[in-house]
Amino acid sequence: DNSEFYQSISGSFVFSELLKSQKWLSYGKLRASWAEVGSSNGVNPYDGVLTYGIGANPFNGQTTATVNGNVAPNQFLRPFSVREKEIGLELRMFNNRVFLDVAAFDKVTTDQILGVVLSNTSGYDQSKQNLGSLKNSGVEFLIEVTPVQTRNFTWTTSWNNAFLATEVLSVGAPDEIIVVNWGTTGLEFIGQLRYVEGLPMNQIYARTYKRDERGQILLTDQGRLIPSDDYVSFGSSIPKFTGGWNNSFRYKNLSLGLHLDYKLGGYVISSTALNANRQGHSQQSLVGRREGENGVVFPGVYQSSGEANTSAVAPNVFYADYRNNQMGDIVTFKSDFVKLRNITIAYNLTDMLRKSGSLRFIKGLTVRASCRNAALLYKDIPDLDPEAIQSSGDFRTGYENTSLPTTRNFNISLNAKF
Repeated sequence: DNSEFYQSISGSFVFSELLKSQKWLSYGKLRASWAEVGSSNGVNPYDGVLTYGIGANPFNGQTTATVNGNVAPNQFLRPFSVREKEIGLELRMFNNRVFLDVAAFDKVTTDQILGVVLSNTSGYDQSKQNLGSLKNSGVEFLIEVTPVQTRNFTWTTSWNNAFLATEVLSVGAPDEIIVVNWGTTGLEFIGQLRYVEGLPMNQIYARTYKRDERGQILLTDQGRLIPSDDYVSFGSSIPKFTGGWNNSFRYKNLSLGLHLDYKLGGYVISSTALNANRQGHSQQSLVGRREGENGVVFPGVYQSSGEANTSAVAPNVFYADYRNNQMGDIVTFKSDFVKLRNITIAYNLTDMLRKSGSLRFIKGLTVRASCRNAALLYKDIPDLDPEAIQSSGDFRTGYENTSLPTTRNFNISLNAKF
């Protein structure tokens, strides 16, 4: 049975039609919707079929064949299902000088398709199965206000924000699943991405410092780090808040636009920081190499005696231990950023053209200059642009690996209408 049935319903109520006596209310509407959709995203056309390949080298003159791939086919895979509810309120007030749009949503994904690790004695490494159940809920709002509006000058400001809360409802048995083990891929260096029941999606896991019952960090007799026995969560890679603040100013024919945006609440492991520490290219790695220092004397206690550490460790050895021990403490950062995204200035020359008889065939003329990615106002991760490391794919979100610098763009344009 390859058929799926999806349904949806939505409605709205323009209540301002019943409140025409309320002069302050220009427009008001309530809306609500419910929908169910599905997708087989992440499943290739022949994932449910056993396929074969022809061997490159014959055996005793006979052509050989082999089973393709390392993913066991699952003919019972079905599309995952998403059910979403949303309710919203839209208001325009005071002759449309104030606009408000608020919406709350709740989305549950069931039968999420996840890769399940298999014993390699089966001939396969993993199999795709319908296991996951995930929940996304939140609130989005937009408020736009025109504080000043005169014949020659107008200022309009708007702020939009989305709050997102995620939760893993189920991943089958056991109650957590490793989505990707970055420490073993050969492309990354450290950590894991997990779905854990009851926690937000995309948990970043790595080892941390081993501590005693008083919380003191334990070290070897040589002053080197000791990793914790188990991996621990450093937080979710998914930002909780996303939004922006836009301002538009107009004075006669001159206009100015300023746009700030932000993402807050996520975490990321940085392999650039990890390798920069190991190779002595970061500010962090100066500890132990500054004048008067002959190594890193880490603030901790000896595991064997409980006495304070006084042993210096060569910096290249000390920082390499984070990689070797899969410890994420000094290379896990907030992925937060606040940016001055755009600055735009424009001048409308149309009125000047109307005074010139020879140029009246031009109906409109505007010159515009803009700058994108004008300034990075706040970030937590050193030496990198947090936005450059973000990924929409589950297997890479939360991990940064040799990110390239972002660009600042300048643009000048002339727009003519005839």
